Amino acid sequence: MSEPLRLGFVGVGKQAQCAHIRHYATLPDCELVAVADPDIDLAGRVASRFGIPRVYATHTELMASEKIDAIITTLPPISAAEHLIIDILNAGIPVFVEKPLAGSPLGSERIVEAVAKTGTLLKVGFHKRSDPATIAAKQEIDRLKETGELGKMTYARMHVNLAGDWIAGGYKDALTGTPPPRTPPVIEDFPGMDEEARTLCSQFAPVHGHQFDLMSHLVGEPLLLAYAEPSKVLLVTQTASHVPTVFEFTPYESKSEWIERALVCFERGYVSLDLPPPLAMQRAGTVEIFYEASGTEAPKRVAPLFPSTCALENQAQLFLDAVRGKTTPLCNAAAAHESILLSKAWGISLSAMKHG
Repeated sequence: MSEPLRLGFVGVGKQAQCAHIRHYATLPDCELVAVADPDIDLAGRVASRFGIPRVYATHTELMASEKIDAIITTLPPISAAEHLIIDILNAGIPVFVEKPLAGSPLGSERIVEAVAKTGTLLKVGFHKRSDPATIAAKQEIDRLKETGELGKMTYARMHVNLAGDWIAGGYKDALTGTPPPRTPPVIEDFPGMDEEARTLCSQFAPVHGHQFDLMSHLVGEPLLLAYAEPSKVLLVTQTASHVPTVFEFTPYESKSEWIERALVCFERGYVSLDLPPPLAMQRAGTVEIFYEASGTEAPKRVAPLFPSTCALENQAQLFLDAVRGKTTPLCNAAAAHESILLSKAWGISLSAMKHG
């Protein structure tokens, strides 16, 4: 039996505690050896809660003092986080980073280049890919594309109520400390974008990036902007093979529930995916697959059942598997960069409409 992987965590805020550390702490395949955060008091309290033996103020201290097999970092998309990620990549330590990959298009590009240069494993926390329902939906979509038994892919749609209860009680026991200072974005990292476009891109990438990434993942191709409706409710994109893809962002407001649905259509059927709130514990999504009648066969609907495992827990295990070389990351730097490019295109389009 192989030795448990030794993990270090950089950043110990609410997301780090509730979306990551708590899940790794339950896995037998790893050992939580250190945390690093400038808020030493909070870092110490988090370490004590999860039985982590050592605390550092910076990632450089952690890397210099510990033998680490992988690092999980959950800092916000700021310039300091970009430099930190590149430091870890240059050290050859596999790293998991939260989405978005960076705070700007050029920052994201620099990280992609660092991954290519160093060859170090990097996984991005678009955790919806790790939901058991998403995995099943993706496998069936890929199978249908290969076999052609339902014809060609014709259309895809994403509907999400971003005003909903995405936390679902997931932060209720989080320890709190001093919020880190927010640094302004580096204007030079948004080439060809005016102030409004930069602001919109910085809003879209962290908020809408999950939906961009999930849709691109399901259809299996990058998405290109086709039409941006000024209300920001409707966005139309298309794949490189010209499949129209539509996003409906919060067409109504309901703070009491979370609704996130993806629909991928073929000529004679579809795959539908419903996902739970992002921080919901022990809940997988649901899938429905419809096959139109073929020959003498009757139409059928299939709704597979999944274990009570949430996407975040599954994501943690899949990262450990990737570090061990058993799998490849479900979302790498290049794929995560695509969602930032789409956010950039959307921001530029809306700004041009307003000022044109």
